[in-house]
Amino acid sequence: MLAVAEVVVPVVIVSGFGLVAWLAAKASKASHANGESLAARLGLSLEATAPWLGWFYPAPRGSGRVRGKRMEFFSYTTGSGKSRKSWVALAVTPARNSGLMFALTRQGLGSRVRSLFGATEIEVGDRHFDERWFIETNQSDFFRAALLPELRAKLMELDRKGLPGSLRTENGTVKYAEPGTFQDRARCERLAALGDVLCDLADIVEVWAEHAHPGGP
Repeated sequence: MLAVAEVVVPVVIVSGFGLVAWLAAKASKASHANGESLAARLGLSLEATAPWLGWFYPAPRGSGRVRGKRMEFFSYTTGSGKSRKSWVALAVTPARNSGLMFALTRQGLGSRVRSLFGATEIEVGDRHFDERWFIETNQSDFFRAALLPELRAKLMELDRKGLPGSLRTENGTVKYAEPGTFQDRARCERLAALGDVLCDLADIVEVWAEHAHPGGP
């Protein structure tokens, strides 16, 4: 009986490691395929990477120029240990930037918590839009006027599809990020649908730059 256990236990352990490795390889392959599709839909180039051991692809990353601006999608992590969290993001870098800051988040528990901690919301005067979007900015009058009906319509369409993350200025870019990985096809569909809106928001940043510093670099 002991001899049988000495054989079975190692086999079970090795099989378990093999299953984990197979699942990881499958997930990385799905992420890579979704990254290829996302890059094609956004008109970006996928970073060329060879799979490790022929099985494990690194997280996809794509970049390029869309409407005269640099656009890129990528993944990153925050925290460590049990609090470690994976994110995917799509970011557009305006051609000019002069300090306009904003964040657009769908109304919900998160926005209510932000209000409790002092976040100041602006409204645009469109009842349906204001009911669905929580907007923060350091240039209230300008940003309110910049959210034209066409852009509000695009944002309302994104709201109907569901949008777990927020659209915001961050480190010189206009960025959308949400928790998860590129393995989820629906998440990649959301990123693909966001490209045009992020470029519109980057246009607003550029207009403010020209308004604040006419003729500047």
